[in-house]
Amino acid sequence: MLFERIFARTVAPFAGLPGPKPLFPVGNLLDILFKAKRPWEVMAKYGERYGGMSVMWMFNQPSIILNDARLITEVLCTRTQDFYKDEPCGALIPVLTRSSPNINNGAEWTRTRTQSPMTQSWIGEWRRAQMPAVRSVLRSWAERMTSVTDREAVPLQNEVQRITFDCFSVATMGRELPDAAYHDFMSLATQGSKRMLTPRRPKPELNAKGQETRKRFLKVLRERHDTVAANPNPAGFDLLSMAMRQHTPLPPDELSAEMGNVFYGGCFSVPSTIVSALYLLTQHPEESKKLSAAVRQLDDDCDLESLIECKPLDYALREAMRLLPAVPMFGRRVLPTAATELGGCLLPPNTSIWIVNWLLQRSAPHWDRPLEFLPDRWGGGVAEANPLGSDYFFPEGRGPRICLGAEYSIFYMKLVLATLLRDWDIECGRGQSYDAGQDFFFGVRMPFGLRARIRRRM
Repeated sequence: MLFERIFARTVAPFAGLPGPKPLFPVGNLLDILFKAKRPWEVMAKYGERYGGMSVMWMFNQPSIILNDARLITEVLCTRTQDFYKDEPCGALIPVLTRSSPNINNGAEWTRTRTQSPMTQSWIGEWRRAQMPAVRSVLRSWAERMTSVTDREAVPLQNEVQRITFDCFSVATMGRELPDAAYHDFMSLATQGSKRMLTPRRPKPELNAKGQETRKRFLKVLRERHDTVAANPNPAGFDLLSMAMRQHTPLPPDELSAEMGNVFYGGCFSVPSTIVSALYLLTQHPEESKKLSAAVRQLDDDCDLESLIECKPLDYALREAMRLLPAVPMFGRRVLPTAATELGGCLLPPNTSIWIVNWLLQRSAPHWDRPLEFLPDRWGGGVAEANPLGSDYFFPEGRGPRICLGAEYSIFYMKLVLATLLRDWDIECGRGQSYDAGQDFFFGVRMPFGLRARIRRRM
């Protein structure tokens, strides 16, 4: 083959691995371009066809595709010292700033993760303390959406995205941020998303307009930090107030930026999951009725423990995350300084690795009737046998680098679903395919096209 002859030296280390036939000079790029917005589907197909470890080529650059739970465990859990996170660090450093553990490696990752408010022992009390304020914001939003959708259904993703930003603002900084801050946040996220999807390595800095937007957004966060610092509230329930009371070691600029990173970490994946769950419930009205009845058994202002322990709510959310994960793949690389063995193959330094949860979370025989929405499958010990971050259920990642806000995002999604489904009927995507308007934004599958109506239950 022409590709193998011309790139013989590069191809040689991967000669024993199966994979799609590469074409000169583009390799397997055409497969990805054909599914430009859904590369995880291409990689899942490779898993079905070539097994748990295969190789694909982007021009003459190899990428290892992992669909094998055992090998994924090695990369993400037991041999993390042999790999590092590259994607999307370079693209997002100028957006998130270096304060985020998500885009760091090595000692800096250890420092930022250890010092992050999200990893502190008191974080559970923060979740409990914010519940009344966040519920109030959600109920006001639902009442407004009842009027907005009275005449016609509206696209739900952007609406849930905005209310999540508002709820996160209240939860992290004690108040909703102005519209201008949301627009700046979305402008930065859009630039970050474009940088993540470019086939070339992005420039190390944003353009002049992007830098000015970042400056404005960080200024809003820092001003809120200084206001809270100057007027401490002993009863403040927000993350910023609690972090200050606990004497966080982060300096002011890093602490205020880390409040902003909560938005980047959850304002896309969380709304995607909520909309996906509401879509699946709409397609399965018997499950929707079952869940609505369960949350109506909760007190109007139920406590954290009652919310977390509501089994029908837990099972429905797990099933939505299993079937339609917001983040369907994760990237790693072999260390740039040394080759490493994986699956019987010696991978050269800096080899790209893509880890696909899309296939494993829909894999038979591990999951019975894997493509069906069956929340009750999680009963009878299945939830305990498949905890978050396990072999066949890792929508938030796995191992020490599992999403920093995983527990918070699950708590928040449960709070949203319980609050809404207790008093409102929601139709999402009725008569539509889930693929309607689906896009890939900021590393997240976004069901932009699904339209919804919200009605107050009589």
